[in-house]
Amino acid sequence: MALLHRTGSASRADLARATGLTAQSITRLVDPLIERGLLVEGAPQIAGRGKPSAKLRLVADAAFAVGLSVMTDAVSLVLMDLTGAIRARTDAPLLSVDFARASEQIASLIARAVSEAGLDPARRIGIGVGVTGYFIGDGARLNPPAQLDPWALIPLDIMLAEQLGGPVWVDNDGNVSAVGEAMLGAGRTTGDFAYLYFAAGFGGGVIASGAPMRGSHGNAGEFASTLPDGWPQPNLENLRLYLASHGQPYDNLHAMLARFDPADPLIDGWLDECAPSFNLIVSVISAALDPDLIVLGGRLPPVLADRIIARIRFTNPERRGHHRPAPRITPSVIGPDAAAIGAAMLPLRAAFFG
Repeated sequence: MALLHRTGSASRADLARATGLTAQSITRLVDPLIERGLLVEGAPQIAGRGKPSAKLRLVADAAFAVGLSVMTDAVSLVLMDLTGAIRARTDAPLLSVDFARASEQIASLIARAVSEAGLDPARRIGIGVGVTGYFIGDGARLNPPAQLDPWALIPLDIMLAEQLGGPVWVDNDGNVSAVGEAMLGAGRTTGDFAYLYFAAGFGGGVIASGAPMRGSHGNAGEFASTLPDGWPQPNLENLRLYLASHGQPYDNLHAMLARFDPADPLIDGWLDECAPSFNLIVSVISAALDPDLIVLGGRLPPVLADRIIARIRFTNPERRGHHRPAPRITPSVIGPDAAAIGAAMLPLRAAFFG
């Protein structure tokens, strides 16, 4: 199923070649999946010499997952079917950070999205949730920014499962955003990249050899922690505070992102302040991970990402006329939906794709 998810379709012979299994073994694996309605086999097609082959593919409506990104001031949602197609997407301001009230809002958003997408609620296999913050080393307990204090240090997977129904998988927003970018964004061209997640906080995730690198405690990609005390944290909440101190106040991050001009020359001052932080972070990533690519994403507008990229300088001294190969830096091509998309893959991977 994982092979079919990546390739879209394949014959039994294709699967045998890809896995090294015998034709008989492939039949023993495939036929029960067809009977369960997870796979469908098309009519045989002639392709060159030999026996015509029939293509197998995943059945889109056989199952779907919910992906959620819970931020300090907003929530975004996607519904993803078994093939990885996005069947619905929505976002809304978070009406309250109180855990019970926020859960009620999220449950309502899920129910409405499933109904409008025409999906069978019984085929929902689970909910993946990306939450800003780092894991403390005790299950799904995260330590988020102060704005999400009611969500701090509690068993989010268990409590959200009680509130929303069904199994819940929880990861931090940087990790799931990197997975989303790997599926549908810039990561499709490389199996090795780092993702920088910009929101009220600043973090990220790492994809190595095509798979998320989570680390021992799930906190790989916490790039903000590489900055010494007193260095500017290059997050969007600090940009909001900078704009307010220069006569452009916004009530919250959601309002700023809806109304501010990322090309405003006033932002040059904030970029100047944050330049050493950006340079240190990308230099550490380049030296420690040696990825092909660094993606700037999260809630960062692409225009602002371009302005950041134009200022970044790697620490990369010359030796014998050569510099270390440095990664390319690019804005995310899927934007703020990356976290919800990656979160939706958590239950799908657990149930079907290993």
